[in-house]
Amino acid sequence: MLDLLDLLTHRPRAPRTDDAHDHLAIMRRAFFREFAPEIRLGAGLALFRVFAIPRLSALLARTGRWTHTPARRLGRTVDLLSVLVADGPDGPHGAAALARMNAAHAPHGLANDDMLYVLTTFVTEPARVIDLYGRRPLRPVEREAACRFWRDVGRRMGIRDIPESFAAMVELARAYEAEHLHHAESNRVVAEGALSAMLQRLPPSLAPFGRTALSALLEPPVRRACGLPEAPRPLTWALTGLGAARRGLGALARGSSSMMSS
Repeated sequence: MLDLLDLLTHRPRAPRTDDAHDHLAIMRRAFFREFAPEIRLGAGLALFRVFAIPRLSALLARTGRWTHTPARRLGRTVDLLSVLVADGPDGPHGAAALARMNAAHAPHGLANDDMLYVLTTFVTEPARVIDLYGRRPLRPVEREAACRFWRDVGRRMGIRDIPESFAAMVELARAYEAEHLHHAESNRVVAEGALSAMLQRLPPSLAPFGRTALSALLEPPVRRACGLPEAPRPLTWALTGLGAARRGLGALARGSSSMMSS
């Protein structure tokens, strides 16, 4: 379900109405309305950061879920994420989703630093995509809401030593990647499985472009570690220009709205 089209069109469970200053309400507003395509794209790209870590990709390759049934695995991942945001980790549906996640991870005995890294990617990668392609930057309160949400999720998964701020999460992820991110065949195998699932709903004639575009959206070290081809520079420039145009239009719209309300 989380293929290239679903990143833009998937319509998960409708969020509940909450106080505007509650961090979960802020997270819901960002996830379902303000930055829905960017967050879904960022969540998809976060998977490739995980695939770029050989000791994680080797485990994923052994389970076969990203090689034999990647579309099912990808769909379940985005479903769980959508339910967690819509219901919150303490809601009945959110708690059930967390229980499924814990049950799936329990047999593998993942180290705390590995679980911690995976958790941070679901904060840092959507934020990176929003910074590059969003119609406006994330506000500090929105970054903090994402950190608080994922800290709550991580603690309920038994993850220890979760950073308290966005900057600390970025620092932790960079240090982890400096030690563990490098190319391996298992990276390529699971990345190709996920990529095929993301592209399978595109018309066959568009699949090569979709593959190239997704590769261009990845940071170069992640792309190389996953064994994906380098993106053509014109496409990279075009994507950068698209992001700048969206921010410019967003600023213009905000300015017009401010003038009309004054």
